[in-house]
Amino acid sequence: MHQEQYHDVLERAMKHGKERHPEAPQHHHAAFANSVAYLVTGMSGGYGGPSMREHWASRIGHSAGLVSNCTFEQAVEAVDECCYGPLTREHASMLDNEHCFDDAPGEVEAAQQMLSA
Repeated sequence: MHQEQYHDVLERAMKHGKERHPEAPQHHHAAFANSVAYLVTGMSGGYGGPSMREHWASRIGHSAGLVSNCTFEQAVEAVDECCYGPLTREHASMLDNEHCFDDAPGEVEAAQQMLSA
């Protein structure tokens, strides 16, 4: 897939996320757009990150065999809850296993509390 196609998927995902979740922080939109684009194209980059949510979305995609092997709609379905839903222990576990940054304000602290409980 060419870089131009990657950017088209990235922008489409950002628009889709903002339309479905207008109240979500920009950090969640970035994680969603980056994750959808990665699953559809196999290319990474995009809008900052990777955050805990983006790392967890990548693991979901890999475990389901979706990377470079799914449609836009399948990618959206696979990562929507991960990127926009409540923070979970699975998200938090990414702090121990991955280099995470560009997380939404307060999420790192909330994740650290989950891990210490």
